[in-house]
Amino acid sequence: MRNNKYNSVAVGIGVFGVFAILIVWAAVTANNPDVTRDEGVTLAVAENTAYGSIRLPEAISRFEADGANGLVTIEPDKQAERLPAGQYRIRFWKTERKDDGGNTWALTGQYFGQDNPFEIKDGDETRLDVGEPIVATVEARNVGSSYSFNQVIEGRHDEIIELTRNGSRPEPPKLHIKNKDGSYEQTFSFQYG
Repeated sequence: MRNNKYNSVAVGIGVFGVFAILIVWAAVTANNPDVTRDEGVTLAVAENTAYGSIRLPEAISRFEADGANGLVTIEPDKQAERLPAGQYRIRFWKTERKDDGGNTWALTGQYFGQDNPFEIKDGDETRLDVGEPIVATVEARNVGSSYSFNQVIEGRHDEIIELTRNGSRPEPPKLHIKNKDGSYEQTFSFQYG
């Protein structure tokens, strides 16, 4: 008999706990913003949010930005993407191409620093110039009787650029040096890291 009383009390507490959890869950979801999925863009936004749109260059295959509503990831399809109005910072972009041999070459830009904000305004379209062209240069430094060389690849917004071939780094580029009269001619390979 004693066990039946304990069982009845335990069942009652369990049922009460389930109802309490359901009530709290309903209250929390009623106060939180809806989750909206909009053609490749995933954000949590309130119903009364103002919207604008963003247009990326056609070559961009993936784009990420941080904003007041969180991380925005866009995989463009040559259409303007609708986003909640507000300030954003670029985090990442990627573009890909295939060469004649079927190899996939990818350029990615990331680590933009703090000077890359853009704004989406209510009802307006914002065009972002990300991606190509990028600039590859060689820096030469004279240290005593020797020289040091460094390859630098920069994007439009001073972001760090990474180049990959089929998902891996290609062989480092080579540097060919020849003096005016041809008495010195040498080819060197850059090294990563």
